[in-house]
Amino acid sequence: MKTTALFIILLFGLTACTQGQSENPTETISYSESELIAFLNSIGQLKPDAWIKELTFEVDSVLYNQTTLNHELTDSDFEKLKIAAKEGIIDIDFVKRIFPKLEFDTLLLIADDKLPIEFYSFDKNKNNFKEFAILIGYNGFFWNNDVYFFNGKKVIAKHDIYHRYGLELKHFKDENNKTVIYYSVNYQSGTGIWWHQFNFYRYNNEQLTPILTEIKNINLRPPWHLRAYWIESEVVNERPLQLKFVYYNQFYDISALDYSIIDFINDSTIVTYRIDAESGKFSPDFNGTKQNRNKLLSYFHSADESLFINAHYDLFKRKLNGNDPIMRNAILNYLNELKNVLENR
Repeated sequence: MKTTALFIILLFGLTACTQGQSENPTETISYSESELIAFLNSIGQLKPDAWIKELTFEVDSVLYNQTTLNHELTDSDFEKLKIAAKEGIIDIDFVKRIFPKLEFDTLLLIADDKLPIEFYSFDKNKNNFKEFAILIGYNGFFWNNDVYFFNGKKVIAKHDIYHRYGLELKHFKDENNKTVIYYSVNYQSGTGIWWHQFNFYRYNNEQLTPILTEIKNINLRPPWHLRAYWIESEVVNERPLQLKFVYYNQFYDISALDYSIIDFINDSTIVTYRIDAESGKFSPDFNGTKQNRNKLLSYFHSADESLFINAHYDLFKRKLNGNDPIMRNAILNYLNELKNVLENR
């Protein structure tokens, strides 16, 4: 699936949700507490397999939808490329010849039919042309670019990266001393709404292998949704790979005159990603953390709201049975709104 197509699907899904929320507002039903508890229990007992499969496929399709290449440059072309990389510009005829499947906008062309390029070395020596990447045509105005990855003279992969705010290409050595590169992909952006994923790849036998996609940051606020939520991660360690997640989920306090919001979840945790011996990919180890795969997937903009309830069912039950009447009312109001949305679909 093309990334741009995914944006349209997400936006359509979000629009449909808000339309469902706002249609026939005078016909909103106030369900009884026992009906809302039964509604909560019915969702909590569902198996999340279908949701997980759909959401995992969604981000995996972008992670894997990159082009594998096996194109070796001649010695003379390789030397010419090194000079162009240091100068930051490259001749258009030359770039067409050495970069397979290149696509670019003619608006990127600068004087004398040249393209701007950027050079990224994945070595301590930033002038090393062993494992490196060339970013084609970024001039600060375009939101996506072709990036070519090299192993010496050989072009091994082309990635079409929708970064929107500028490419941040980072790298480290994993526990097996293999080079891992990662960058942020933009899935959605707007006022009060955004979604970025980290995509990780490993240099492996002259190939660039996809090994992980994980949340970088996600935010969704009214009027887009029934609740407000935010999550952000950062790489806090590389050997082993560890990501720290900071996140919250908020409901509305309908008893307050200003219709304020209260925290249902406000926390952080660190997840370690181990290299799976069979697949070679990074696999999250959620033992001893406050997250799991279902909870993380529930932050996706395209996630069914029922997955959020299902993944946090125990927390819903504890808070409903707690001693905080404001929280209890906020949860019941959320469940009532959601039940109305689902009934009106």
